[in-house]
Amino acid sequence: MLDLFLQILWLMLPAYAANMIPVFFSRVKLGRYLDSPVDLGRSFMGKRVFGDHKTVKGFLIGTLLAVAVALVQHTLIGSYSAMFAVSLGALMGFGALVGDSVESFIKRRIGIKSGRPFPVFDQIDFPIGALLFASIIVEFDLGFMALAVVISGILSFLADVVGYFLGIKKVWW
Repeated sequence: MLDLFLQILWLMLPAYAANMIPVFFSRVKLGRYLDSPVDLGRSFMGKRVFGDHKTVKGFLIGTLLAVAVALVQHTLIGSYSAMFAVSLGALMGFGALVGDSVESFIKRRIGIKSGRPFPVFDQIDFPIGALLFASIIVEFDLGFMALAVVISGILSFLADVVGYFLGIKKVWW
């Protein structure tokens, strides 16, 4: 069981990195285009599509970090090609950010403001997105995917609690 847990952590590492890094770059200004929201300020049904916190910069930096993590993993293990590592990292990173954006879209539709918690969904949005996008090039067992989402959700919750007590997050639940 420990082996499976470690396999999931190793696989999901690019997605974890992609999901985490945009927060650290949120106050770094990189220019009008990169700092713009991916929804370009547009609304749907009277509410913003995603909101100001989903930026081009976040998607770019998150995806690039996921690729870098996957390349480091490739360098350490090397059981697949560098091109596969780049592809997997890009798909997992971008997928994690898309999953998070879909959750933001849902939150806006049901009236939950940006930055406010959406228990359970806040924890499972990015691993679902990462795994769905990665499944384009990797065949996953459904049970493995479900376990990866559960483990990732628990780790995300624990990270939120730690972030709250360190003063990084305003709320944790």
